[in-house]
Amino acid sequence: MIIVTAGHVDHGKTSVIQALTGTDADRLPEEKRRGMTIDLGYAFLPMPDGSRLAFIDVPGHEKFINNMLVGVSHARHALLVVACNDGVMPQTREHLEILALLPLQSLTLVLSKTDLVSPQRQLQVAEECQQLLQSFGLQAAGIFPVSSLSGEGIDALRQHIYGLSAISDGNELAFRMTLDRAFTVKGAGCVVTGTLISGAVAVGDTLYSSAQKDALRVRAIHAQGQAVTSVAAGNRVALNLAGTDNHRPPQRGDWLSTMVPPAASGRPVVLLRAQEALGHWQSVHCHHGAEHTLAHVSLLGEPNAQGQQLAELVLQQPLLLCQDDRIILRHAAGKQTLGAGRVLALSVPNRRKRTAQRLESLWALAQTTDAAGSLQLLTAKAALPLEEVRWRWQLSDAGLQQLQQQAGLRQIEQWLVAPSLLAQEAEHFVAVLGEFHQHSPDQLGVGLSRLLRMSHSHLPLPVAKAVMAQLVADGRLLQRGSMWCLTEHKQQLSPQAQQFWQQLQPWLLQQDGPVWVTDMATALTLDADDIRPLCIQLVQQGYINAIVKDRYMLNVRLCEIADSIREHFRYHDALETAEFKTLVGLGRKVAIQLLEFFDRSGFTRRKFRSNSRDLRDGELFREQG
Repeated sequence: MIIVTAGHVDHGKTSVIQALTGTDADRLPEEKRRGMTIDLGYAFLPMPDGSRLAFIDVPGHEKFINNMLVGVSHARHALLVVACNDGVMPQTREHLEILALLPLQSLTLVLSKTDLVSPQRQLQVAEECQQLLQSFGLQAAGIFPVSSLSGEGIDALRQHIYGLSAISDGNELAFRMTLDRAFTVKGAGCVVTGTLISGAVAVGDTLYSSAQKDALRVRAIHAQGQAVTSVAAGNRVALNLAGTDNHRPPQRGDWLSTMVPPAASGRPVVLLRAQEALGHWQSVHCHHGAEHTLAHVSLLGEPNAQGQQLAELVLQQPLLLCQDDRIILRHAAGKQTLGAGRVLALSVPNRRKRTAQRLESLWALAQTTDAAGSLQLLTAKAALPLEEVRWRWQLSDAGLQQLQQQAGLRQIEQWLVAPSLLAQEAEHFVAVLGEFHQHSPDQLGVGLSRLLRMSHSHLPLPVAKAVMAQLVADGRLLQRGSMWCLTEHKQQLSPQAQQFWQQLQPWLLQQDGPVWVTDMATALTLDADDIRPLCIQLVQQGYINAIVKDRYMLNVRLCEIADSIREHFRYHDALETAEFKTLVGLGRKVAIQLLEFFDRSGFTRRKFRSNSRDLRDGELFREQG
């Protein structure tokens, strides 16, 4: 477990820690000389169960507020130290503003230097501090008057600390750690220190850094100042790493994880909780973990009744973020803390960012209190990649499986999706196919990629295939080769159509290209008006296809041409019209009609302002096995 300190400069934070642990947390010569904390200091307290508790001592001077933010960035327990002779001071308020923006489990109020004041003054300061806490919506887990010199009240404070509960995430979360120090030890190499935020790490584990591509290996671990072979969340950790990049060694602000980190986020969407109203495009300092950068606040609407507001943070330097991370916002000139943002999304769409539908979805996401609820909302609108889910919620394999069960989600290959979205998309596909058959009865059906475009669906291909397979199993769709159609679109051939097909097939096999209905009528001595409805029945059976209106070609022959096109693209990046004309051995006009038919079907795609094509969906027009 880790406890951080907070409070004004010279209010005795370091002295209180020394009285509790016997360790002076000021380690730098400059700190010794000036008698004040400049950078983070650390001390450890043995617990009754044999474990050790770590204290992070933060500087109280306003010039070192950045270092203070590094120390408290992922705090769950804090000691607010207020000197009785001074009472509440400027940094007392600012530190408390920051702590109020964090998801603290407990805040303990320590009234220091009681030996310098009367009991009445102690009561006065205690009342003043309680009023201050209430103004920030906080409540002290305990109030302890102490004297670091005489030791008065130290034992009571220590017993209170023994009773605080440690963070435990079981095996649900993956290892994640931010670095606040990095140095080299002779004979050991690179050593990094920081707070273990989630998960666990053991000697021999492979880790990934936000600052280099190659993996790192853990050679040794110190937790809470002792050598160990493994350590879990909520501990102060020092890791001896192998495999670091000599050209860019680890440094404060880097992140370590058991997962390969994605690209850092440059425009996260956050739920703002500000101490005062922020202006659109206001410049701010963003503090996350041990790193910080400048940013502009892009507001996405008006605040709600609680004063919360949706916004994008346009970061000068991208940050490696996860879902629900807290980003502390400070004035661009470093004068004051403005508020905090809770991360709701790691990226933003290029367009339609302020539509009522999107803002409504973001507000709904902001109201969720757990990962299962957030996932249910997100996967009801889009399928999420497993790796994205793992990273955003920092999940181990066991945690991912447990969360999937809690949220009632379905996994399809490497995607998670809500059953409600699958059912919604299935109905939409059926409706779109119905409209297609109504307007194009002489077409067999459509390929899956084309169906996704027609329905404006954003389902990944593996998920869409699973939806179509379920529709086939339910008897609502049929698959003819690579084409899909409604079950009722494939009717049994009428006796007249069967007789017509027996006459037509041998004649079509002798033709090199598509033929007109009038040519069929002349060759078979039939009336063209009688032939047209029969051709539509043959299309629905997958025997022929309409290249243009009233001009048909055997599907077998189309598949042969498609095979030739696929073979061409094995060696070339484009297919010119002249090349296709030579490939099929037909005239220019009919070759262009065939190319345009393949374009409409989604098999090929004409390049912009060009007479060449590229391959769009190579799975179309394959002969059925």
